[in-house]
Parts: sequence; C-alpha cells; structure tokens
Amino acid sequence: MTRGHLYKAIIGDSIELPCKVKDLGSYVLLWRRGTSVLTAANLMVTRDPRFKLVEGYNLQIANVKIQDAGDYICQIGDNESRDQVHTLEILVPPTIRVVPQNRQITARKGSTVTLECKASGNPVPAIYWHKKDAFSGSSHLSESPTLLLERVDRHHAGVYQCTADNGVREAVHVDIEVTVLCKYLSHCFTLN
Repeated sequence: MTRGHLYKAIIGDSIELPCKVKDLGSYVLLWRRGTSVLTAANLMVTRDPRFKLVEGYNLQIANVKIQDAGDYICQIGDNESRDQVHTLEILVPPTIRVVPQNRQITARKGSTVTLECKASGNPVPAIYWHKKDAFSGSSHLSESPTLLLERVDRHHAGVYQCTADNGVREAVHVDIEVTVLCKYLSHCFTLN
C-alpha cells in the first residue's frame, strides 16, 4: 500500500522504511537489499542486529552507516513483481583537514602563503574563508579549498578561519594562524 521513496538519514541516526501490506494472505513478504534477503515474513534473515521489523513489516535500521546507503526492496513473492523500492541516502556532517596540519604558518615578508582546507561529507560541503579581526570582526575572503596570500606583509598576519558547511548538523571551523617575519622590526611587526 506504500510507494517507493527516497529517504535521507544522518549517519548514526535510525531510519524506518515503510512497507504496508493489505490482504497478504498466504504470500510471504521479503525485504531485500540487492541479492541479500534481510527478512522473510516475520523472520530476520540478516545477522546484523541493527535491522528489525517494527509495526508489521516496516524495516528499521538503527545507527545507520555509510555502507547502508542504497536500494531496499519490499517484495511479495507472488510472481506479479509488486516490488516497492526505497532508496536510502546517508548524510554525513562535514569534517575538515587543513594544511598545515599544526594550524600555524610563518612566512617572510614578500613571500606567498598557501592555506588549504579539505572538507568531506555528504552532500559535499561548501568551504568559506574568513580572516578574524579583533577590531572589525571577520571579513569574508574566499569560497575555495585554497586561500592564496601573495606578497605578504604585516597586514596579512593574523588568524584565518576555514568553515565547511553542507547543511547536515552544524558547520565546522578550523583556525590557522599566520605570522609574518620582517627583516627590521621597525618596518614590520606581527599581529596575533
């Protein structure tokens, strides 16, 4: 009685895939994933304890993992191909890996500095760079994984923040501190 649908679940959450049946009679209802049979009637065939039948023939998956993504088929063995296919997409909050890993970089005045922010998650996160400033707040700089600072001087010194956001739970942030070294202290200074 239910129709196939695309379901989205955040990694670690639980999801229930519905399969409502009317007048099943002597037929057996199966839940399959690919060629693997998960359930037959009220019998759990899979050995994965995260799977169980609830409220009749609805399939519940607890603590969903990335590898749970895919098509789940609710099927009646009556040779009429009345399959119901649910597609499960697993959403993954963003994570960030930055270069340099120690989150600090020291550069000489006039050199070029490259800051790199690699984000992963599902959907693919958007990346934003800001420079934090104690006086004027933060200023938006870029929306790319790499931030290039050319011919650095004392104005480039400070804390740069990479933000990754894909709409799944909270956005994540990583700060990288840039220190600029000068030949003569009277001509240049660093800001922290």
